[in-house]
Amino acid sequence: MKQIFKVTLVFASILTAAFSTDAMAARKQSPTDQLSQALKQAGLKEVENEVVRQLGQAIEVGAPLRLDHRTAFPPTTVPIDNFHPKKLEFTPETMNQPLEPGDYTLDVIGHCTRWSLHYPGRGLAYKLARLQGRQAEVISELYHRGTQQGIPPFGLHAMAWRIQGGVPLKHWRSREQELVHQLIPEYESSLQGDYLEQIREIYSKAATLGKLPRYETMLSRMGPVGETVIELQRARKILANKTLAAERMPELLYGRPRDGLPRTLTGGPNDPPSSWSEIAPGVFARLTIIRGNLGRNVLDLRVAPQDRITPVSHHPRNTFAILPVALMAQMSPERSWTFEDLMKYISGLIGYPEGRPAQALILAPKVFCTGINDCGFIGIRG
Repeated sequence: MKQIFKVTLVFASILTAAFSTDAMAARKQSPTDQLSQALKQAGLKEVENEVVRQLGQAIEVGAPLRLDHRTAFPPTTVPIDNFHPKKLEFTPETMNQPLEPGDYTLDVIGHCTRWSLHYPGRGLAYKLARLQGRQAEVISELYHRGTQQGIPPFGLHAMAWRIQGGVPLKHWRSREQELVHQLIPEYESSLQGDYLEQIREIYSKAATLGKLPRYETMLSRMGPVGETVIELQRARKILANKTLAAERMPELLYGRPRDGLPRTLTGGPNDPPSSWSEIAPGVFARLTIIRGNLGRNVLDLRVAPQDRITPVSHHPRNTFAILPVALMAQMSPERSWTFEDLMKYISGLIGYPEGRPAQALILAPKVFCTGINDCGFIGIRG
């Protein structure tokens, strides 16, 4: 047991170093030397078991985007009746207006996460959650600022996929690299590393010091986490193709359904509608699927009067959710949201299907758009 404990401690230090944004600090920790000493002291089987466990943890913790239905906001117990919304439009004239208490409805574009076999169709019930993962904030800001700037949804979609696939920025198309510099310059350095290569390097260091199986063999033993990495490996040739137009990515990345279900899943006549959830103190929302991925959907909102605001229901697994500090202050009863605050917050939301094998959708409000590729210019604020 002491040997296993030692190996665990060593791997913890390796993972910290591997995913640290401070490369100099990582080098000072000399994880390879520590690993060498631990492997020499532990039995081969014990080491292999520990490598599998720690590698699985590294893959999940270091994932650019983590998908977990269990992090969804629970259905609210507050009755939402007599809902009479007014259309909410994001325009240059409205962005700084306060969001008064009341009922609202707005169009949102759904951006699928990575890729999957089934599109969500009209009426499919969805639940809402905050984005999670090592690059969740980057993806949220990309959609928020890119939508404001009028970047076509297909272009933002392709860039978000490259982030989710861990493709280093240098392998992106030149135009996309320029957009990163224009839209999210403070995140450029975080997009330089290769997530999948970091995982492989961790294993390679262990494999050279013990008779461990091939990396691909180890991945096949790790269940859904290993399957995720294998899937990302297969997609890399497409995601790293600098000559491939964004519009062609879906047809090349999506596979054929193998479960006998149609490509597009729709809600049945007996399916319940999406439930209401309290997504922030006093702000209730529900998502209605109309066209699913890269199409118009509807987000309904009820903003309660300040004297009726109650603490938002916290889910026990929402620890890693994206909740910007600036917005936390704005969600207090002392300060009302503006339209722009709301737009930024919505860009950090993700919708999960209720018990159906359809795509999870990141939401982006439609801004002064007349079509999927025709958006007016608003400009980046602040």
